[in-house]
Order: sequence, then C-alpha cells, then structure tokens
Amino acid sequence: MKRRWNNDGNKWTTDGRKITAPEALDAIRRCLEKEGWIIVVHWFYYGASAPHRFVLEDFEEFTAYLEAHASAGDAVDVWSFEAVCREDNLLASGKCPDDDGRVPEGGSY
Repeated sequence: MKRRWNNDGNKWTTDGRKITAPEALDAIRRCLEKEGWIIVVHWFYYGASAPHRFVLEDFEEFTAYLEAHASAGDAVDVWSFEAVCREDNLLASGKCPDDDGRVPEGGSY
C-alpha cells in the first residue's frame, strides 16, 4: 500500500484487521469463484471525501485496484453481491419507458 501519511493519535498497530490478510483475500477469491460479483466500498483515511463504491467480478481486478488506489489507513469493505442483492429485498424495480411512457412486457435480460 502507498503511504500518504498517518496520524499517530490513531494508535497504529500490527494487530488490526487488514484487507490484505491471507484469510480476507481468500474469502474474497472464493466468493468471486463460487458466487460471482462483489460490492466494494473504499473509505479514504482522512480523505475528506465520500467513499468510492463499485462492483467487481475479478480477483486480479480487485488486487490491482488496491495496489493503484488504496493507501495505508484506508478502509475497504467487501460484500457478496449474491448475498445482498436478492429479489426478496428489492427497494424498487421496473423498466425504463420510451418517450410515450411504454415499457416492454417481455425482453431479453
């Protein structure tokens, strides 16, 4: 990980949870192999900005993202898309209408 800076008042430790720990990376790899997509939220350490939220389907793409964009102290949360995004917990669903307000009854999705 790159190092931008660290605030010594935040008690940096070698015992904390690490997204790069073998067990974390193995869980992510297994999820991608067996279930498919993952949802990632990247929180920036003292970033003064909203987190970056995105979806991935490839383990190498995930590790390349960390290498290119994550810095020491950033927090990264990962969920299984399949476990979270289900038909039984949809917030809303529908098709996009045309200029006349019509939507297709069928379609190839």
